[in-house]
Amino acid sequence: MDFKTFLLNTATLLIVMDPIGIMPIVQSLLLPVPRKRRMHVLRRELVIVLLLLLFFFFMGERILNYMEIDQSTLSISGGILLLLIAVGMVFPRVDVLGSASEHDSKNAEPLLVPIAVPIIVGPASISVVMIMAAKCPDTPTLMASSLSVVAAWAVSFVFLMFSRRIVVKLGQRGSVALTRLMGTILVLLAIQMCLNGLTKYLDDIRHPAPAQIERTEQPAEPERNDA
Repeated sequence: MDFKTFLLNTATLLIVMDPIGIMPIVQSLLLPVPRKRRMHVLRRELVIVLLLLLFFFFMGERILNYMEIDQSTLSISGGILLLLIAVGMVFPRVDVLGSASEHDSKNAEPLLVPIAVPIIVGPASISVVMIMAAKCPDTPTLMASSLSVVAAWAVSFVFLMFSRRIVVKLGQRGSVALTRLMGTILVLLAIQMCLNGLTKYLDDIRHPAPAQIERTEQPAEPERNDA
């Protein structure tokens, strides 16, 4: 894996995770937690995030094969999910996170839900890491590409651990402006992902794989003559 691909994969996953945009939401969910416990809870949630991302990265291909889902289908559906996330980033009034921001304050210490899932790791993030893994032709490339997942997580870790200070420094307008900018970039990536999936789908129709040809061209069984 070349350095350019590493940067592209890291940037794509980082934009999808959107640590800057979700900082205010994470901080609001941590308000019911005692101040001394907040950093511990946030670290625990971020470790869960890394484990989930690596699980879907390494096991994604097996899941796709078991469910008989083509890479083109994953690319198109992932692009649609990215587009929906991007619309929510550019137009904040569109609530793509559902009622996650309205989490019940009685649950003083969130575990897995809703901070780790679905705020940090959502359907779009899972789709992105699975597509990244599906594009790796061999095991060494797969291991190298996993560094992109770790790098994106590490940057998100730093942003979210210092989220309280960053939110104060940026202010509400700064956070909204930066989130919209990242959402605009994500729109371009989402459309490109859909186009790549559509191109691969059309290419598979024109040039089917040998295994697919064998299944479609199996000779018919000879008729039995019982006479």
